[in-house]
Amino acid sequence: MLRKKLKLDTNCNASSSVKSHSTVTSPTNISETFLKLELDLNESLKQLNFKQPVVYVYHPLDYAFKPHAAFTRKYCTSPKKLLFLGMNPGPWGMCQTGIPFGEVNIVTDWFNINEEVLKPEKECPERKVLGLDCSRSEISGQRIWGLFKNICTIPENFFKNAYMYNYCPIAMMKNGGLNVTPTEIKGETQRKLEEICDKTLYEIIQLLQAEIVVGVGKFAETRALQVLKKNNPLNTKVLYLLHPSPRVANNQNWVSTAAKKLEELQLMTYFKQC
Repeated sequence: MLRKKLKLDTNCNASSSVKSHSTVTSPTNISETFLKLELDLNESLKQLNFKQPVVYVYHPLDYAFKPHAAFTRKYCTSPKKLLFLGMNPGPWGMCQTGIPFGEVNIVTDWFNINEEVLKPEKECPERKVLGLDCSRSEISGQRIWGLFKNICTIPENFFKNAYMYNYCPIAMMKNGGLNVTPTEIKGETQRKLEEICDKTLYEIIQLLQAEIVVGVGKFAETRALQVLKKNNPLNTKVLYLLHPSPRVANNQNWVSTAAKKLEELQLMTYFKQC
């Protein structure tokens, strides 16, 4: 009976899943617990009052819940030694697929996920959600997952010891579709956003029993350091990897630079032993 209660229904939308799942206090499955933490986080973020310049807020955990849940249930079924931590969804990655750094071709061809994606409640005309039919490639996702595809060959060799998670699972945009990052949200809203996301990040680190958090970009590294500065029962280390975005200065050779950095940090052993 308990197992029936724990199972999230991917044929329903995320909101109905949260309602049916919120009464469960002791889930026994890592992927279902992970999903519950994310959905609770998503609901908490809906309570924030975003002001100008934010005009559009996308919640991929609602409209792209099916591919996100498929990804989680397929690859997050055990503790992970490494947690790669991104910032928030990109317009042509997670906003389209529901998967962190989720470049469409990687999602369909490497992860073998082909689930339905719906529409956000309020869609930006310049950032339409086409789901897995999106023809644009997110460069950040292409770079980071392309790197691990080259290293690991098959996804299982990455996910045996590692997982990928976005600190803030919502995308915020100005009129015209220009991205607003969590660092650009100021005042009380920023404080509340970080408080909510920090709490979930801590819980996820504990759930996965992560030995190392790799901040993909300075923002992610900073948030992980702040979270673990307060309480770090697992003695989890925080390391830094340059963000793969082309907007980062002098970032044309990210793949080779990142591969060298993984060697320097002695992280390649987690993949080569697979």
